[in-house]
Amino acid sequence: MTGFLAKLGTNLTERWLSLLVLPGLLWAAAAAAAFRLEQADPFNPRPLADWLRGIAAQPAEHRTTWLAVAGVVGVLVSAGAGLAAGGLGSVLENLWVAQGTHAPLTWIVWARQRRWNAVRASARFWIAAVNDPERTGIRRARARAAARRAQRRHLARPTQPPHRPTGIAERFDASANRSRTLYGLELELVWPRLWSVLPDGLRADVTAARDAYAAAGRLAGWGLLYAALSALWWPAVLPGAAVVAVARVRAHAAAGVLADLIDTATDLHLADLAGRLGVPTTDRSALEIGTTVAERLICPQHPTLPAPATGTP
Repeated sequence: MTGFLAKLGTNLTERWLSLLVLPGLLWAAAAAAAFRLEQADPFNPRPLADWLRGIAAQPAEHRTTWLAVAGVVGVLVSAGAGLAAGGLGSVLENLWVAQGTHAPLTWIVWARQRRWNAVRASARFWIAAVNDPERTGIRRARARAAARRAQRRHLARPTQPPHRPTGIAERFDASANRSRTLYGLELELVWPRLWSVLPDGLRADVTAARDAYAAAGRLAGWGLLYAALSALWWPAVLPGAAVVAVARVRAHAAAGVLADLIDTATDLHLADLAGRLGVPTTDRSALEIGTTVAERLICPQHPTLPAPATGTP
């Protein structure tokens, strides 16, 4: 037990350092530099250099005291910044999967639908232009090139118009619709029970994908914190925007992997869940099994259903 607690404390310390303190120290240093640099002449390093030279010119005892105080303040500020980044990341995780049924998210859905329709209309226009007999020579060659570009943009987009504010929300919504269509199940209802019958390997993969999605949200939170430093030094908005863009790409990738793993878990282990719940699976389709499992979860005391099986099926 002592060894376990020591290892647990080491793991918690490592996660605290990697997730909060170390990224926070970098942000605190950037904040201090932004405070010393000037908005009017943002790329002039003289104010920052003068400040550092002033610290170095202090007597040794004063410099040691100042560095100790600065270290304590830096650790506290970095930890606070790490907590703020984590909180912003959690908010962004929820925003990325929002349904978009209320303003202003409905405006984003409308804008995405307009862009989807515009790309589709552009592809149709240039295909028609290529087939126009009045276009010859250079005009037809330009039309062919434009048609190829328009078709690539059209093929890169979903086949159906978007109905959610983000691509991440679209992907998770597709998994929910797939489970509903193939098995008659609501993922929110069945997933906590399905998780209990998944093998350790698949659980580890799902957990890793979920952690990657959370890490992308946290990275986006750091990007917003760096962009907030533009109030002190306006060029800080550039690295902040770059970090948010990278986080968005990572979030899309992690969400795609997580949704695929959820689909895999439902496909491969629904029968295991049905066996644990006492739902018969012999000579029954997947839709019938899923519908019965849903009824079993909604009405656990339904008289026409057998009692849950005991032990391993």
